[in-house]
Amino acid sequence: MDNIKDALINPSFRRMPGSRVLKTLDPRMCRHDEKRINQSFLKYQFLILATLLLVSTSGFALLVPPSVNPQWLVENLRQPELAIIEVSDEVEFAFNGHIPGSVVTSKSDWRFFDSDGALVHLPIRQLAEKIRKLGVNDSDGVVIYYKGNSTDEILGAFYLFWLFHLLGHTNVGVLDEGWHGWLNANGPIETNTGEIQAGSFVARSLLALEISTDELNKIREYYLLVDGRPESHFKGLTKFQANPRYGRIPGSVNQPWQDYMRKAVDGRFYASAPKVPRLLARLKIDPRRPILLTCLGGTGSAFNYAMFYAAGFHNLRVDDAGLRRWNTRRLPLENTNLHQPEPAP
Repeated sequence: MDNIKDALINPSFRRMPGSRVLKTLDPRMCRHDEKRINQSFLKYQFLILATLLLVSTSGFALLVPPSVNPQWLVENLRQPELAIIEVSDEVEFAFNGHIPGSVVTSKSDWRFFDSDGALVHLPIRQLAEKIRKLGVNDSDGVVIYYKGNSTDEILGAFYLFWLFHLLGHTNVGVLDEGWHGWLNANGPIETNTGEIQAGSFVARSLLALEISTDELNKIREYYLLVDGRPESHFKGLTKFQANPRYGRIPGSVNQPWQDYMRKAVDGRFYASAPKVPRLLARLKIDPRRPILLTCLGGTGSAFNYAMFYAAGFHNLRVDDAGLRRWNTRRLPLENTNLHQPEPAP
C-alpha cells in the first residue's frame, strides 16, 4: 500500500523492478485514489481497535457489564475481584454514606490544562499510578458510580470509564442511575472508611481510542462525527462561556449528553442508559460503523462513548481536547453567525 500511495502523491516516484510503469495521472484522480486508500487504511485501523477491545476483556474472574444494573451489583458486591469507585468528593463520601468497599475520586483528579487551554487527561503513567492508589488490581472488574450532587460528578464517572478503556482495562462499567439507582435497589450503605492498599493495576494502552485535533481535522469528512453539546450550542445559537467561538465542525451531527440526564425528587442528578441512543436509532447506524466523538471537552465525548459502547457500538474514538483546542487553533466551523449579539459588558 505504501508503494501505491507514493506513486499517487509523489510525481518523482520510480517503478520497482518487475512492476508496471505508472502513467502520469490526473491530479484529481490522485486525490480521489489517495482518499480511497486513506479510507481503507482507517477502516482497517478501526477493525483492529474493535478486536483489541474484545480481547482485553478476557481472563477476568468477574465480567462487569458496561452498564451495571444496581441489582447485579447487589448480588456481586462481595466478589473478591471487584473494585468500586465513587465520583464525588471526600466530604460527601465520608458523611453521607457510600457503597460498601468503595473508594472516592473526583473528575478534576484526572485532567489538567494544556498549552492550548484544553482540559485533557493526565499522561498514561500518571493515570495508571492514580488507579493503583485507588486499590485497583490488574485482575479486578471495576464498577464506577456517582452521587449526582452535580452534573460534573456524572461527567466524571463516564470520563473515568473511558480512561479505563484507554488504559486497556475494559472490564469496567458505570452503575446505571448511579446513587439514585442504588437507593432504589435498597443496596447496602456504609459510612466507615478504611486505609486503601495500593493495587497492582497495569496499563496496556489502547491509544487508538483517542483522536488528536490534527487527525480529526484530516479525517472528519470520511466518518460520522458526533458532537455531544446541547442542541442550541450545536446550532450555533448559544455556547458555553469557556468556548471562544459559536458554531460546529462542518459535517458533524448532534447527540447531546444531556439526553441521558434525569433529576430525582431529592434534587440529585442521574443518568439512565438507553437501549440505543436517540441519534443512532434515528440514523439507523450500523454498530460496526466507525464513529468519532467530540464535545467542548473530553467529558461530554466520553459520556457518549460510554452510552454508545453499552449499546453495542464499539468502533469509537474520543476527541479529548474537544472544541476548546479546535477553536483555539481557528479550525473550520459552520453556523458561526446565527447567534444573537452578545450584550455589552
